[in-house]
Amino acid sequence: MFYAKKLTAEEAKQLGVDTWEPWVGEPNKGTWNVEEQEVFYVTDGEVFITVDGEEYHITKDWVVSLEKDLVCEWDCPNFLNKNYKINHEIKLK
Repeated sequence: MFYAKKLTAEEAKQLGVDTWEPWVGEPNKGTWNVEEQEVFYVTDGEVFITVDGEEYHITKDWVVSLEKDLVCEWDCPNFLNKNYKINHEIKLK
């Protein structure tokens, strides 16, 4: 399963994204085999993720959930700052 949504400030606060582990990525491109379920929230930058032939443009304030064993294409043209959690499901009210 792949899930992506732009969050409001209230939704981001509700999920506690500021308490998740920070990560900074350099420009890169390639196939990503997701080894463990991951949820991440973009704090700055952008990434293009292609799942089953459909491309998603993920930018600041988006949350993404990637299931374990998902294979997707990852294209980060500049940089990406994200906060992430492993083996975590998001629940939005």
